[in-house]
Amino acid sequence: MLFQGHAKPLHEQLKDIIKQKIVIGELKPGEVLPGERQLIDMYKVSRVTVRQAIGVLVNDGILYRQQGKGTFVAHKRIERPLAKLLGVAEELKMDNLTIDISVISKGFMPSMQAIPKELQIFDDKPLFYVTRLIKSDAQPLLIDRRFFPQSVGLIVQNLDLSKDTILNQLELYGFKISHGVQSISADKASAEDAKLLHYKSGKPLLVAKRTIYVEGNIPIDYSCTHYRADRYEYRIDLQRSSL
Repeated sequence: MLFQGHAKPLHEQLKDIIKQKIVIGELKPGEVLPGERQLIDMYKVSRVTVRQAIGVLVNDGILYRQQGKGTFVAHKRIERPLAKLLGVAEELKMDNLTIDISVISKGFMPSMQAIPKELQIFDDKPLFYVTRLIKSDAQPLLIDRRFFPQSVGLIVQNLDLSKDTILNQLELYGFKISHGVQSISADKASAEDAKLLHYKSGKPLLVAKRTIYVEGNIPIDYSCTHYRADRYEYRIDLQRSSL
């Protein structure tokens, strides 16, 4: 029920009602929202009020629109702490999420072709690369591009990259992974990435670039991962110490 003349505007009241229905599970992720006409009749408000309420929820990433299909409940944004070194698939499986990994491309490429400097390769041996699209709850979440020195790539190429967690498999082969270095930045979705992610070209992406090292401070894996910014975020826990 909405209250006319209340200090809180009608569109904010309606926004809060829709949000509460999502929180309690009455409206589930991926489910279509009732149409404008239905909301108008249910809550006895104007079309402008309905559009204002929905607009705020879309901007907040709680709802999303698909042209010609309607407005849908967005999947909960995945939150990940930064303290642990985990593979992309390992991170998602921690939350018991249903994930689907598709290999877009893979193979060996000449090392002089856009070689990531982080791998510290100074010979002409080819690099192994793999590009994977990862979905969560059947919705595209990220594009993971990985590069490996030839010696590591000869192993990685034989893994089932649609299932295996690469770091776990490399450890089974005897690689003693010690640490990783990661940077996080923002970028805009290219036309290619937007098509894969079912995202609008130019919308924000979260970009994580990471180098993984084995004992001896030797880099064996460089990745550049593009996440949909409306579905993924990193969290840092900060502790204040006495000065």
